[in-house]
Amino acid sequence: MSGRVHDVVWGTVRVVLAVVLLGAAWQLARSAERERSVDLDFPRLEIHDAQGRDTGSLKVCGDRYQEPFCLRAEHVAVDEVLLKLNKKSGARYQFEFGRSGGRTLALKLDIDSADQDLVEAAGRNGKATLYWWRDSVRLLEISAGSEQRMLRTAHYPGREFVLPAAFGAVLAGMGAASLWSGLWRIVRGGVSRLNWPWQTTVPGVAFTLAGLGGALGAMFAVHSPWTMAWPAGAVGAVSAVGMACWAYRLVRRRLPALERMEPVAPAVERHFLGAVWGPGPWQTLSMGWLRTGPQGLAAVPGPATGTGSFGVRPFPGALRLVRVRPPHRDDPLGLRLGRYRRTDGAEEAQITLVAECEALGGPVPGARVLIGAGSEDLPHVLGALSTATPSPLSVPSAPGQDSQDSQDGQTRRRRQ
Repeated sequence: MSGRVHDVVWGTVRVVLAVVLLGAAWQLARSAERERSVDLDFPRLEIHDAQGRDTGSLKVCGDRYQEPFCLRAEHVAVDEVLLKLNKKSGARYQFEFGRSGGRTLALKLDIDSADQDLVEAAGRNGKATLYWWRDSVRLLEISAGSEQRMLRTAHYPGREFVLPAAFGAVLAGMGAASLWSGLWRIVRGGVSRLNWPWQTTVPGVAFTLAGLGGALGAMFAVHSPWTMAWPAGAVGAVSAVGMACWAYRLVRRRLPALERMEPVAPAVERHFLGAVWGPGPWQTLSMGWLRTGPQGLAAVPGPATGTGSFGVRPFPGALRLVRVRPPHRDDPLGLRLGRYRRTDGAEEAQITLVAECEALGGPVPGARVLIGAGSEDLPHVLGALSTATPSPLSVPSAPGQDSQDSQDGQTRRRRQ
C-alpha cells in the first residue's frame, strides 16, 4: 500500500469515527436538554405568595394538586440506617425503608454534619416521607421524635442533565478533533510532515480540551445552556494559543536544527537500523540495516560485526545530498513506519529522519533516493556520502555533458 492510499484509508476511518462521535454527542445533547427543561419545571412545584416569594411549602398531589405538577408523597418506615463512607464535610448513609406490601427500598444520601444526629436517631425509631416526581425520589422528609428535617437526594432538580451534557461535550470535542484530522489527512496529508504534524495536533488538542471545558461548564448550566459555551470557548482558545506557540517553536527552531545536522566522518565501521528506497537497483538495498565505515556506505542483512562481505550490498552509485528532513506522509511505508532504537541500548527510540538524495551515476542517474535512519545514526550516513562523492560531482552535470567531456578528452589524446 502506498503512502497516499494509506492516508486516504486512515483519513476515511477517522471521518467515520468523527461522525459516530458527533452523532452520539447530538443524542446526549438532546437528552440533556430534555432533562434540563424538566428541571426548570420544578419551581412550579413550590408555593409562592403574591409577591413571588417562596413560602417553603410544596405542591403535594391530592385533591387540590394533580400530576405531573405536584410531588407524590409516600409515607415509609425507616428500617435501618447504615454509615457507608466517611467524608470530610459529612457522611454517606444508606437508608432502608419499609414500604406497603412488604416491599423495601434502599437509598444512599450524602448527609451534612448538622443532620447526622437526626439521621442516626431516625435509624433506631423513625419515620420518613418520600417525595416522588417523574419516577425519581427528589426529597426525603425524615423525623425522629418531635424533630423533622427535609433532605435533598442526588436526583434533586438541577443535576439530572449534568451527566449526559458533560459526556456530550467531551464526545463533541473528540469528534471535532477526529473530523479535522481525518479531512486534513485526506486532502493535505501527502505534503505534511509525518513527525510533529502541527496542522492536526494543534486543532486536535484545542477541540479536545474545549470539550473538557464544556463538560466542566455543564455543572453550572442549570438555567442556560450557554453557560457551557463560555468555559468551552475559553479553554479551547487558551489551549489553541499554547499549542500554536509550541508548534512555532518546534517548526521554526527545533526542526531546522535537526535538518542542519553536521556529517560525521566514517572512521570506524558501524552497523545500525536504516531503510533505503529508490528505483531500479536501489530497491534491493531495503534490507533493514546499514553499514558505514572506510569501505563506504552499504546495506547489510543484520547487525554483523567485522569487515566480512557476505550479504553486503554496496550502493550502486554516488549520491548527492539534497536535504535532511522528517518523514513525509507521501514517503513509502518502510520509511514512515520505521522505528530506530538507540545504539546504546536505551528503550527510547531515536527521532526518525530522512536523507533525500539524488543519484549522480550508476544505472539510474538523477533518480530520487531516500535513506531513512535515526537522528543519532544519520550523521554517519551523511559523512559516508560526503566522502564517497567526488568533488567534481557535487553539482550534477547537464544531460549529455559527461559524454561531451569524454569525446573532448579522446580528441585531445589523438592529437597528442
